[in-house]
Amino acid sequence: MSDTQAVVAALRRNFAPWALALLVHGGLGLFTTLMLLAAEPAPPATAPGTNGQAVPTQPAGTEAPTAEHPAAADPSHGKDMSECMEIIKKAEAALSRVDHYTCQFVKREVLGGKLQPEQTIDMVVRHEPFSVALKWQKPRNMAGQEGMWIEGKHNGRMRVKGAGLLGSVGFLSLDLKDKRVASTSRHAITEAGIANLVKRLSKDWAGFEHHELDRVLLEDVTFDNRACRRVHITHPREEMKQFEFAKAVITFDKEHHLPVAIECFGWPDKAGEDPKLQESYQYPGLKLNPGVDTAIFER
Repeated sequence: MSDTQAVVAALRRNFAPWALALLVHGGLGLFTTLMLLAAEPAPPATAPGTNGQAVPTQPAGTEAPTAEHPAAADPSHGKDMSECMEIIKKAEAALSRVDHYTCQFVKREVLGGKLQPEQTIDMVVRHEPFSVALKWQKPRNMAGQEGMWIEGKHNGRMRVKGAGLLGSVGFLSLDLKDKRVASTSRHAITEAGIANLVKRLSKDWAGFEHHELDRVLLEDVTFDNRACRRVHITHPREEMKQFEFAKAVITFDKEHHLPVAIECFGWPDKAGEDPKLQESYQYPGLKLNPGVDTAIFER
């Protein structure tokens, strides 16, 4: 074996599965992947997404209501899911008109018991066939990494390319069940994107019983410089074994009716403690059906 072949073989053995930092949601426990993984658009000729737009610095759930978009009355211990179900039905209807979209996927997750640094990933999603293209922008040591997946192609494997020296090897195929993939993301790339998040929310919300809800709060907020409606859902502690998360905060854009951010909080270790963030997924810069070169999914 030549020196060059030996180097390539070593890179293949040690290649880290950065490419799967997903959901959507995402989603809830989301798209929940990506969700599950991998939001700001860019020209398809370069990277999928950015175009130089700034990413919101505050995580979902922290922006204060504005004078133009004041918070709704706090129902303190309300449990009414009727408006939530109207919101999710509008999201499902809106998705039926979406063929593809670009965004910048901003994610942060707890892995190995520790909250990991925030990642910023340019993302393009196509619904038929379901396809995902990702390119990392931050953190610096991951910048330039790419990953893509197409339903029904490449024997179900992802196509991935590393940053720096690893990137010189080009694209490689990686099994979704590879242990290295699971160690870098809470969700598989098959769970990525907004459609998967909406599907999960629709199923979960329709199944909630009154006694399973401690609080349902809705408020008007501004996220990514856009008017949004934010949903806070909290479960009572006695239901902790039934639900993965104690609290979820989901932000919906009022114009296109789609979720643009979700935060999920785990159960506190002790009574009286606040739930701790487990996963956060944001989709700023969302553009619907902008037109993309489908070759971006084929590498």
